Amino acid sequence: MADIKIIVDSGSDIPQDIADKYNIGVISFLSIFGTEQYVQRTEITNEQFFDKLEEYDGIPTTSQTPFGDMLDYFKQQCEEHESVIYFALSSAASGQYQTANLVKSEIEEENPNADFHIVDTQKFSLYIAQTAVHAAQMAKDGKSVDEIITECEKYIKTWRCYLLVDTLKYLEKGGRLSKAAAFVGTMLDIKPILTIEHGLVESLDKLRGKKKLLDKLIAKIQDDSDFDAENHKFLIVQSDEDKGQEVCEKLRDEYGEDCIEMYGEFGPLIGTHVGRGAIAILVKIVTE
Repeated sequence: MADIKIIVDSGSDIPQDIADKYNIGVISFLSIFGTEQYVQRTEITNEQFFDKLEEYDGIPTTSQTPFGDMLDYFKQQCEEHESVIYFALSSAASGQYQTANLVKSEIEEENPNADFHIVDTQKFSLYIAQTAVHAAQMAKDGKSVDEIITECEKYIKTWRCYLLVDTLKYLEKGGRLSKAAAFVGTMLDIKPILTIEHGLVESLDKLRGKKKLLDKLIAKIQDDSDFDAENHKFLIVQSDEDKGQEVCEKLRDEYGEDCIEMYGEFGPLIGTHVGRGAIAILVKIVTE
């Protein structure tokens, strides 16, 4: 079995127990509240982040991993492993991918034998976490680096995200939604269903009203022509544990106990834009 290290960043929202189980490395972004700066996952928990988000008057920001920290981390991983594959957050939304490539160039200049690969996932959150697990399983099965990357670039596209937020204010604050759209949505009780396309958050559909939103969301998914009716697999990520458990219960009642492939919580990177109360269902779809 080849010694291949799989790495993601904190924008993957990978649960720590899963990262530990598959020996997946995690490199963290920063969360910034004015003059206060925190390393995600190590210096601020998800719960602490959402508490601060609700109390903070301004707009918190996120920042990619500092160059020096990234260089030190990847340099060490390249020294300790035959090959390293880093599944980076979408380059359309963050400079992390570009910085990682600068780090790669510096590492290879110093160590030409370093086998370091960077994949622009064009995705966020559990898209990346689940793909990293898939990669780790392939590595365990003895697949080559090229085989893993080629397969995972296809695999990540076999999932589709349906994201529902509790409030539009964080999307508006972060410039992801116009004030006019946020106002109309709030006044008319319109809840946009968001997804990830072309590396960015985009509107997929909308729901009206406040009642039985989770039932309506699941119904929308089931009506999707690409829904894989033969392979009922879901990834659930949330910033509201009650909603997360409710969705899991509904899906398991209909599709069986094993239908939830991964369950996680939005971390600060995505949480900055969705706030508390968000729920996303990633569903296996049929692709050509």
